[in-house]
Amino acid sequence: MAQIELQLTLPRDARYVGVLRRVAESLLAGLDVPEESVDDVAVALSEACGNVIRHAEGTAEYGVQLSVTDDHCSIEVCDLGPGFDPATLDEMPAELDDVPGAERGRGVPLLKALMDDLQFVREEDTTTVRLFKRWEAVGLGPAVE
Repeated sequence: MAQIELQLTLPRDARYVGVLRRVAESLLAGLDVPEESVDDVAVALSEACGNVIRHAEGTAEYGVQLSVTDDHCSIEVCDLGPGFDPATLDEMPAELDDVPGAERGRGVPLLKALMDDLQFVREEDTTTVRLFKRWEAVGLGPAVE
């Protein structure tokens, strides 16, 4: 199975989230990934990176790895910082629309809705968000003439 991998280290600056999003969109669209999946990945990637920019502490940069095969992609967004306990996610209200004044806390439900799998991994001083999205095979393998 053919695979394309992108690994970037980015400044913790919101300006670069749009750049990363456009790179991911261009790559996926260029591989004929279904448009809905391209959009889902772009929004989820933006949200995960935005969370690093808003919540990571003590670091000026973060890492992103995007791996694409013919039928899925996986994304890892990794930051140094205090992180949070993923077990507390189950304590969040299921419908934040019912919580008066709720402007925060919508990111994780959004990621869950857009992606096929979502994991938070906390190791020492590093928090990694792993995202996974599947689609119909697009024939990423080398062109044979």
